[in-house]
Order: sequence, then C-alpha cells, then structure tokens
Amino acid sequence: MSLRHAWSVNRTSPLAMHAHADAPDSPGRHHRRSILLGTLVLLLAISGAAVGHADEVLNYVLRPQPADRELEVELTWQTRGRNTSILSVSRRWGQVRDVAGLLRDVSFSQVHSAQRDQNRWLIRHPRGATITCRYRVDSDRQKLDWDGTHYPVTTATFFHGLGNAFLLVPDHGDGAARRLQVTLRWELPEEWTGVCSWGTGRHVGARLDPADLRHSVYLAGRLITKTVQRDGHSVTVAALDRFDFELDDFAQMAAAIVAGQCAFMGETQFPPFVVTAVPVGEAVKAGDSRLSGAGLYQSFALFMAPNSTLTDAIEHLFAHELFHYWNGRLLGAEQPERLVYWFVEGFTDYYSLRILHESGHWTAAQYAKWVNRHLQEYHRNPAQHARNEDIEKNYWSERETVGEVAYQRGHLLGLRWHRLAREHGVSTGLDRLFKTLVERGRGGTFKLSNSRIRQAGCELLGDWFADDFDRFVLEAETVDVPKNALEPELAGHITAVYEHELGFERDRSLKERRVRGLRRGSHAEKAGLREGDELAGWSLYGDPNRKAELKIMRAGRIMTISFYPRGAREDMLQFEPASEHP
Repeated sequence: MSLRHAWSVNRTSPLAMHAHADAPDSPGRHHRRSILLGTLVLLLAISGAAVGHADEVLNYVLRPQPADRELEVELTWQTRGRNTSILSVSRRWGQVRDVAGLLRDVSFSQVHSAQRDQNRWLIRHPRGATITCRYRVDSDRQKLDWDGTHYPVTTATFFHGLGNAFLLVPDHGDGAARRLQVTLRWELPEEWTGVCSWGTGRHVGARLDPADLRHSVYLAGRLITKTVQRDGHSVTVAALDRFDFELDDFAQMAAAIVAGQCAFMGETQFPPFVVTAVPVGEAVKAGDSRLSGAGLYQSFALFMAPNSTLTDAIEHLFAHELFHYWNGRLLGAEQPERLVYWFVEGFTDYYSLRILHESGHWTAAQYAKWVNRHLQEYHRNPAQHARNEDIEKNYWSERETVGEVAYQRGHLLGLRWHRLAREHGVSTGLDRLFKTLVERGRGGTFKLSNSRIRQAGCELLGDWFADDFDRFVLEAETVDVPKNALEPELAGHITAVYEHELGFERDRSLKERRVRGLRRGSHAEKAGLREGDELAGWSLYGDPNRKAELKIMRAGRIMTISFYPRGAREDMLQFEPASEHP
C-alpha cells in the first residue's frame, strides 16, 4: 500500500513498485501458533509481566561482512518486570516470502529457553534480565536486482536492508505499540559509513516503536551524503556514487518536494527526513530510467538503475511515497485497508501530482503529461469496474489490473470531486474533506472506512456527494472527469490517443541484438524493419508520440529505421496548458 502501521509502501507500475508488509493470517492455517501465543499471554499474566511506563532499552550492532556476503546482527534487550518475552521478524515483505528463512544461527544468552514458532521466538529468562540475541543474515544474493530489491544484501562495497526483511524486534503479543530507547552501532570497514531512517553515522539513537524499527531502511558502504535545510525542514540524502547526477541536486529536489507538501498541508511537525539511493541491475542509456521505491518511517528508499539521471518519474515516485506521511500514517485505515485503497493510494497520487504543480516544482505541461497518463491507463484497464471487494481479494494476484485500478480511480475522483465541490460552493474544494480527515486521524483513534468517508463527504462537501460516492466508489462505475476539472490553467478536450505498441519483442530483441517477434502490420514493419535484423543501436521510449529509432546492420552497412510505436487508437479526454489550446 502505502503506509500501514508505520509507513511501508511501494508501487508496482512501469515506473515503480509497491510492496506490502505482513498479510493477515488465514483462519485455521496458524491454529497451533494461536495456541502458543495464547499460552504466552497467560504466562505473561501469571508472571506479573505487565510492563511499566518506563521505556525498555534495545541496542543493535550491525556488522556487514563483505568477504562472506552476509550480515551479522547482535541485539541486547533490557527487559523490565517480566520473565517471558518475544522477538519476531515480519512473516513476509514484498518479494521476500519467508523473512525468518533468511536468518541463520539464531542464538540467545542470559535466557532459560528460546522456542521458535514460525516468525517469532518465545524467550523465557530471569525476571528483568538483559537478554542477548545473535544471528546472521544471508540472502544468497551478491547484488541487488529488480526481482529482489526487498532482500537484504551485502556486497563488496555496501550493505542494504529494509528492516521488515531482516530485523528481529520486540513483539509484545497484544499488538500494542511500545516505545523503546534504541541505539544502533555499525561495525564497518574503515572507509564505510552508515545511515538508517532514524539517524546518520556509525552510532545513532532514538525513541521508537518496534514497528518503526521494522519500517526503516539500513544502508552502509562507501556513501556520499548531503543534508539540506529548507523552510525549517531537514532532508538528508545518502547514495552510492553510481548515478549520473549531482547529489546536491538530488537533495535540493527532495527538500523542495518536502517543503511543498508541508506548506500545502500546513504541517509544522514534519520530522527530519532521510532518502537513500542504491543501484539495481544493469546501467541504462543516457536519458532512460528504471526505478522503484519504498516509503518508510521518516524516510524513502529509492532503487535506480546505474547511470540514472534525475527525471520527473523520480519526482513523482518520491512525492507519492512522501505524501503517505499524511495519507496512510497520520490518517490510517481500518482493516482490511485495501477496501479503501482508492483513497489511500488514489488520493495520494492525486495530491502528490497536484502539489508538484501548485508548488511551482512542475510546469503545467509536466502536470498535464502525468494526468493524461493516468487517464489513459484507467480507460485501458480491463479491471476498470473492479469493486473494492475485488481489490481487497485480488490486489496481488492481479496486480497490473485490479491492483492499479485503486490508484487510477482515486486519482480521477480527486480531479472530479475538487471541481464539483467548488461548483457547489465549497471554496477549498476536496481539500476541505481531506484535511479534515487528516486532522481527525492525528489522534490515532479515527480510522478510515468507506462509510466514514461517505458520511464526512456529505457533511463537508454537500448532499451531492452521497450519490457520487455510491456510483463511483461502491458500484465502480466509470469515473467521469469534467473537461473543466483543471481550469483555468489546463484545458480538457477529447483527442486521439494511441496505445504504445513497439511492434516486436523488446527484451528478447535487445538481449539477442536481433529483431525478434516482429508483428505483421505494425508500424515497425511498415517502416521497413525485418525479422532477424541485426541491431547495432537503438533509442526506444514508452511514449507512442515519441519516435523509436533503430540502427540496423544489413549487408555490412548500417541503416536507420524510425517510426512511431503506435497501436490501437482511442478518443478520450486529455489536458494541455490552456495557453496551447485555442
């Protein structure tokens, strides 16, 4: 999603990928586990294990072992007033299906016994003891690749891990958050430095919930770092020097987006923010990009192909994940939260793109490009009419269709409702509803549900909201975006839009450096491309309105073939700067 519990997100699309934390257990599947934990609750009660309000102390030592491609972890936990405790890891995290399976040689000292139950260790120890746990993390990966960005990895030059995928943390059994005094000490090669979501340097400390520890990024290596202060907000960027941009430019970009969103939301308590960037996979050509990212506790973990440049795709991804601070963290959702993903994810897309423009970070043309892309993807989505129950059930199994419609529907409803609210006399439009819900959520007791959103919308925007909500949110009708939704800066009009169709198998052709799978009747074939042509170079884009160019070797000579990679045509609503539309 976005941010459940403590802000854990990721997006899957051509530009980004969303990852999720623990999925709820299915009934009956973990019956033995329920019995064990039920027994534990009884044991805690018998042993007088109610913990006082004083924070417990937790110390971590992280030791990356570049030569062995593994991480050693040592933690000491100063317990208080009880003789039974639990440590646990996430059951799964994104691409990591069994987090506990990555842990090796788990051992304990200063304890009577330690019994593992799937992803949890039940520990019996002297009352109030300081217990120590040691283990190794070995993901069997020697580098980050696009199929495994969520796996912890230790290479010759860096360690990278998301806490959800490797970190044992205290688990108090009843699910209640418990504040801890936490310190982290990195033991690193001399030329390395370390950074995590809640501190930069070899020794850091903070007061955290166990969930915060999990939903954090941990990075060490030959890092370059930059801290920028802007409008009272602090942003630290840490990256491995494998990208084609200046770190200062990256930090200034991030700080500007943080400042823009905080100004829009009237936020005065936004915490210091950390952004990490690590290389994944093979290098890309100049001007190309491949990326994904995860919004975490007070931080954002960015994954990019080596040699990537700063693009509006990075800005969009960062802005989306950043806005989950309000829509997902401060304003959380009831379980099952995927029933309101149209709001948590879709409204986050709507506001993140809109603020990029309204803050002056994007031009009207850039904003129009991204709105148009969302409109196109929505109208071509075969799951356009998937209901919330379908999204809750099939979000992962049908990620590219059912999963994406939540983002698309919510974004388009943002466009529609902002215009309609103003036409019904609400000067601040949709913002009146959204910001009110965020303020209700700050206390931690109010949670989003479809019924609560509907009720609040009727109270704050008008009675018209009820029918719109029922039609588009509950009945999943096609969202009708008004042509004047973005006036006066952007004008809407019906125009011809083409699907992107390259005309041949891209990945296979580039790998073999020969044209493979050429489609009859495609623009590529009509331009003169032939099956089996030897590729000497190429410039390919995901935009049907941008020419593809291939350099072909034939009979010892290089020739250039160019064409628009267009497929089926459809007339649909699109926007452009009003100054360009007569």
